[in-house]
Amino acid sequence: MTHKLRWAIAAVILFVLFVLAAIYWGFLDPSKIGLEWTILWYFVAAGGAYYFYFKNVTYRAIIYYAHQLDYHYADLKAWVPNLRENQDVPNPDKPRWFSPFAKVPITATNIIGDKLLAEAKEKHIPLYR
Repeated sequence: MTHKLRWAIAAVILFVLFVLAAIYWGFLDPSKIGLEWTILWYFVAAGGAYYFYFKNVTYRAIIYYAHQLDYHYADLKAWVPNLRENQDVPNPDKPRWFSPFAKVPITATNIIGDKLLAEAKEKHIPLYR
């Protein structure tokens, strides 16, 4: 099973748990809040599950390519110079199990991921799966 598939399964499980909780406790009951709001919150939950999947796959790919190319935290941080004080980049020397939800901005992961992927292709490193 690939890493991407594991994260996809985790995102689907997260969404299903949300749906089951909404049904069990009735906090999204259309008769209480209206059909439009119920549909909206299910779409918001699905979007959140997709964001969870995308952010974690991108984060783990950065860690993978950084290890393969022998990059460290300082190298990655230099690629994204416009970070605010409360923002950071992935640390390949101390990887976390989950991507930090807000501390690592998606723009930083996109910039770093694109650069690492291009270099990995040049050096014929196997793709992150």
